[in-house]
Amino acid sequence: MRITPGMSADNAIYNLQQGRTAIDQLQEQIASGYNINRPSDDPLSTRQLLDLKEQIASGDQYSSNITKAETLLNVTNTSLTSMATLMQQVKKIAGDMVAGTLDAAGTASAVTNLTQLKSQLIDMGNTRLGDQYVFGGFSTSQPFSSTGVFSGTTDIPQVEIAPNSTVGTTVSGGDLLRGGNPPAAVGSGATAGQGPVDIIGSIDALISAIGSKNSQGILDGVKNVKAGADQITVAQSDVAGRLVRLDNMKSMIANNQNTLKTVFGDIQNVDYAKAGVVLSQQTTAFNAALSATSKLSQLSLLDYMK
Repeated sequence: MRITPGMSADNAIYNLQQGRTAIDQLQEQIASGYNINRPSDDPLSTRQLLDLKEQIASGDQYSSNITKAETLLNVTNTSLTSMATLMQQVKKIAGDMVAGTLDAAGTASAVTNLTQLKSQLIDMGNTRLGDQYVFGGFSTSQPFSSTGVFSGTTDIPQVEIAPNSTVGTTVSGGDLLRGGNPPAAVGSGATAGQGPVDIIGSIDALISAIGSKNSQGILDGVKNVKAGADQITVAQSDVAGRLVRLDNMKSMIANNQNTLKTVFGDIQNVDYAKAGVVLSQQTTAFNAALSATSKLSQLSLLDYMK
């Protein structure tokens, strides 16, 4: 095959362009700090980077969900703690009425105190964080009326903390303070304190029993408010368990995020020392190629015939 000067020139230009492209790519990588600035630089690595970005973004979203859930559950837990303290006061008043004499002054004082405690309990049931009522379910309006009627929903908002894994962010006020929706029947006699407890209804029944000096009704009230206090304690334990789960998941996600970001950085971030050495080598080779091409381009067939 005859090698013409044109073919030699085209080949020389092609090689010079390849060398120039390699230098330009290295300079771009050093300037941007990224190994891959466009998909065509390395399609396989680009796909890996996109997958890693998606996983990191998902982790960030799960972390955000956990933070929101923790805030709601901490507010819920604070309210439950206050409710538990209040129920201890209700239990004490009920116990004093069983042990003491039902004189007019003592009865009036007990009724007044229980009425105030019931109002405080309803206020706690209307606790909210921003525009969200923590005991109202999905309802955006106040879940408890001034008399304790529940108008929220008993289902609990959930947040996703991992693929196909959710955690409830609140407690159902209807289940907690009314024993369900509609409210559970207030126990009496042998059934007092058994099954779900309508705490607000039990306090109302206790107030009525004290007002009418109904000894059996007061005894039933003691059992019911004790069961109600236990119901709140169970809710506290449930919330505490969810907070522990969220804390563990948050730590796991943080560790996973660090690993993913490290892998991402290993693929994408430029090793400046290595890139500088390679750029120097490529520049030297390119300059040598330019010099050699310049000298070769000055030769003709007559130079070989001398």
